[in-house]
Amino acid sequence: MAVIVSSDPDVVESELLGGKLFCPSCNGVLRKWAHARSRTIRMRDCTKTLCPRRSRCSDCFKTSVLLPDYLLVRRVDEAAVIGSALVQKAEGLGHRKIAANICRPETTVRGWLRRFREKLEIPLEHFTNWALVLDVTLSEIAPAGSLFADAISAIGIAVRSLSIRFGPSPPWSQMSVMCGGRLLSNTNSPFPAPS
Repeated sequence: MAVIVSSDPDVVESELLGGKLFCPSCNGVLRKWAHARSRTIRMRDCTKTLCPRRSRCSDCFKTSVLLPDYLLVRRVDEAAVIGSALVQKAEGLGHRKIAANICRPETTVRGWLRRFREKLEIPLEHFTNWALVLDVTLSEIAPAGSLFADAISAIGIAVRSLSIRFGPSPPWSQMSVMCGGRLLSNTNSPFPAPS
């Protein structure tokens, strides 16, 4: 399992020591448990090597990889790159043009778009719920022209509402936190509920 945490390793270590990170399986307290394997992450303009922290639940003893908030579960590219592709698709571009715009292989971009399209209702409902919880003045989200665009709009409104309420941070990192990094997950793991 993966848990999305701060991109600042010092904050993560402090939260682990302070018992502020919780197990996604049983809600027990996560404790330090070595590191996961090293991996190469494709950022917008460069690559980066990352060796994420692992944790172990003090109750159920399951381990979790602690991924920085700029990532999505099981994806090589940072969330901002993937998010840029999704926004361009919502604006009407095809996967070939998007791939050229963000300098990624066409097959990779097509895979992201297909995966997002396969489960559109889940992020649409999830981020709409987040937006409504974070902004009590919001009663509904206006349609954006297609189900794909509606889901991207819901993400944007939820992220904006979170920024207004708790202060600004990178939008796609906020999105990753709100969905537990599972936006394009191949499993049926549920997104964490807004609280």
